[in-house]
Amino acid sequence: MADARRALLALACGVSVLASGCTDSYGEFPADKNYTSVDADGSYTPVSSTTIRLEFADDRISAEAGCNRLFGTVDTSLGTLTVDSLGATRMGCPAELMEQDRWLSEFLSSKPKWSREDDTMTLDNGRDRIVFTES
Repeated sequence: MADARRALLALACGVSVLASGCTDSYGEFPADKNYTSVDADGSYTPVSSTTIRLEFADDRISAEAGCNRLFGTVDTSLGTLTVDSLGATRMGCPAELMEQDRWLSEFLSSKPKWSREDDTMTLDNGRDRIVFTES
């Protein structure tokens, strides 16, 4: 019986440490904020003189990368940005901007991890990484 109690106590302590570690690793995600990209690393290079803009309001996200506006619902729990029902306006733009919209749509749909410190937010899906600042 004492062994079972020790095992239960060890499990409870482990869960507590794990939970507190996860909370601290990505920070608090504030709703009702706008972000503008300041850096992008990885396999994609944004079109020259464009920035990626994200807007969060309640459980909604909208994004722009130089042509169309993307929009959908978003869940930011557990350090993952999960976008659902992503839609887009349908303006015709130069091919490079249309490609950038396609890339951003795929990136946002890839469930990137997010982290936030002060007014800087980073999204990273393991292949591409975008750093944003509050705007």
